[in-house]
Amino acid sequence: MPFGAFIGFIMALDNYANLKASVASWSHREDVGGLIDDFILLAETEFYTGNEAQIRTRDMIVTETSATVTDSRFQALPTNYLEMRSFKIDTAGRLRSLYYKTPEQLPIFDTSGDPCYYTITSQIEYDAPAADTYATSIVHYAKLTALSASNTTNAILTKYPTVYLYGCLWALNQWAVDAEEEAKYYTKFIKAIAGANSSDNDGLLGIGAQKTVRGRNP
Repeated sequence: MPFGAFIGFIMALDNYANLKASVASWSHREDVGGLIDDFILLAETEFYTGNEAQIRTRDMIVTETSATVTDSRFQALPTNYLEMRSFKIDTAGRLRSLYYKTPEQLPIFDTSGDPCYYTITSQIEYDAPAADTYATSIVHYAKLTALSASNTTNAILTKYPTVYLYGCLWALNQWAVDAEEEAKYYTKFIKAIAGANSSDNDGLLGIGAQKTVRGRNP
């Protein structure tokens, strides 16, 4: 396929229906139409939480204002939470950052006070019960609304359509028990995720900004 035609084909992956049509076309099969929604779901699950690579773009960054619960060490995580970027709490009119500890490292105090440390399990856990209802500002990565007939596009499909295309083809070949094709498309999928992260981080940090290697955060 000529390069220009290939680019035009990829650019047509701009909505749910076109993605499904492209997955069916690239599969060269006639028996997958009823399964493509499953492949989309598997691709989304993998690119958000997979072990090899996780997509993290600025379109996924959300700021949520919430509050602690008086005399409780626990607070619900934001909807669609994936990963923390910054966490601040307002005590006595002063907004300050809280420090992350792993669940094993978190010191736990029985006496109510102003929390200093937190960890992430199935919820937010503080080192001490909050002495009052304190406002919190949680800046985090969140899942985008999943693709469906009622939500026909999102920022990942719009900006990085190969993430969806190769992710769906990876899932399709898992279903087809074709190990060679599965491995081929998984490699393309991971590279597409890495490319999306790199491109988006360049825009987030600015050209020439110093970068640090980011490990897995809670």
